Parts: sequence; C-alpha cells; structure tokens
Amino acid sequence: MTENDTKCKLALIGCGGLGRVHAECISKIDGAAFSAYADIDQGAADRALADFGGDYATTDVAKVFEDPRIEAVYICTRHDSHASLAIDAARAGKHVLIEKPLALDMTDCEKVAATIRETGTVLMPAFKMRYYPLIRKAREFIPHPSIIVGQMMDNRWGDDNWAQDPIQGGANVHSQGCHTTDIIRYFSGSEPESIWAVGGMMTHPGHACIDQCVASIRFKSGCVASWVQGDSSCPPFTSKFFFQLYSADGRSVQLYDRLKKATFFDGEKTWTEVREDEEGFQLENEAFIKALSEGRQPALQVDDCIQATRIVLAADKAIRTGEVQNFTT
Repeated sequence: MTENDTKCKLALIGCGGLGRVHAECISKIDGAAFSAYADIDQGAADRALADFGGDYATTDVAKVFEDPRIEAVYICTRHDSHASLAIDAARAGKHVLIEKPLALDMTDCEKVAATIRETGTVLMPAFKMRYYPLIRKAREFIPHPSIIVGQMMDNRWGDDNWAQDPIQGGANVHSQGCHTTDIIRYFSGSEPESIWAVGGMMTHPGHACIDQCVASIRFKSGCVASWVQGDSSCPPFTSKFFFQLYSADGRSVQLYDRLKKATFFDGEKTWTEVREDEEGFQLENEAFIKALSEGRQPALQVDDCIQATRIVLAADKAIRTGEVQNFTT
C-alpha cells in the first residue's frame, strides 16, 4: 500500500477560483488528497488535475458519486447548484464541505439538512472566517457581548458577474451575507430572536435582489447586533471585513484589515494584535479533514449554515415589508 492509498480521498466539484484555493490548501495536508475533479468545463477540471494531481477529471459528476474510493466531496459551484449536489453527495454516502451559501431559499436548505440527518453524513459549511485566529480570540475575550457590529462591504459588483445573477448568485447580500451573519451569531453565543432591516436595490436599481442592507438583530441572550452588508464601496480604513464587540463591563475589541488585526481594550489598557496572513481557508480545511479522520462531526455543521441564511432571508423580508421579523424556535 502506498502513502497515497492511506490518505482520505476527495473529489472537487467546481474547479474555478474557490475550488482551486481549497485544492491548494489540501496539498499542504498530509492526511488527504484530491483524487477526482469535476466541472461543467472539461478544461477547468483538466487543469486542476494537472496542477494538483489525482486520478481523473470529468464533466460527469455522477462518476464522482459512484466512485467508492471517494470519501468526501468539495462543492465549489455556483450557488443554485449547491443544494442538489449536496443531497446527491449525501445519498451516495459522501461527506461534504460546501461553499457558502448552502442555498438561496429555506426550502432547499431544509431539504439538505433532512438528507444529511437521514444519511448520517457530515456536512461542513466553508465559513472560513470562523477559523481566523483573531475571530476566535475576540470571542474568548468577550464571550458574552452586549453589542456587536458586523460589516462586510465591497466595491460595486459588475452587472455581468455571475454572483450578481438572481438565480445563480443572488447578488451581494444573499451571496455573502451569510458569512457576516454567521460570525455575528457566533459572537453572540445565542440564537436570533428578531430582526429589523432597511436597504434595497441601491447600487443596482431595478434588480430583483437587494444589494444593500442595514439590520438590527436581537438575540435571545439579550445581545443586540448591527449588521451592514453591500457593494457600494470597500472601505479603505476598516477593509472589507469589520467587526466590533462591546461588553457590559467596559471591554471592547475591533477586528479589521481583513481580520488580520484586532485592537483590544480591557477597561484600562489598549493593545493591538496582528496576524501576517489570512489563515481561514487553510485552517477550515484542516478542521474538516481532522473531523473525518477522527470519525466525528466538525464544529461547524449544517444547522450553522441554515441559521446564517435564515437571518439573511429574514432581513430581505424586513426590507421588502417594512416589518420586524421574528424567528420561531
């Protein structure tokens, strides 16, 4: 038996930019290797095979699901195909790491969750920001915040960007908002109780999907959060990703510079911690492979991606109706 035979064999579905990022991360992990690459573009699959190694490249995703050697699949396709691919993978007995969002509506999200529970497979959402060291340190520093601010702002997305498409991507708030809402929920240590939001189609007038959102979220713990999401401009001072936490005892922490910097205040002194690189992609891949090797569920599971999307969809409804949205238990 060769060393490669002892590794967890993976398949990459969707060999574009994000898929290749994950493949690069896996190439640095001893316990796993990509064996198969699937894409609607044979050339993209062939290039991934040539660059990262493995057994085959295909446009037929069924070949991957039928391959008994494949233990887990990475789903890195456009958003509208996430749910069906995750369901087919789980029914084939494959574990799943899936890029965000899980789906663009709750019906599909719940179908995926039901299939994961029925099959007993693992599904881990690729919420890379959960694994940034300073995100985790901020939560340890203020485990019970009273106020949270979460912001993710981009420069205007191009009208021809696939992620701007209402069906394939859902536009900025629906496409990326789950990253922000997941971290806000993570920081709160609680579940959302209600949300009120304003916004709309402000950078893409007449579009079917909202592109700007300012929301207020109340959590069951009593914590309140302000969430800002959109594509009107990427702020040079804070960077695309920006979070703040405040505690009732006077502590605070601000995360900025793409979450590579955090400034802490303990009520008396202030200090800043810096990470040289963004480590989320690599660390989330290591966490997924470790969970599989140990035969357990990862810390991030299907319910986490469902809750993140549920908050986004509730904000959308609040914007369109002008009414506070309450979350049911």
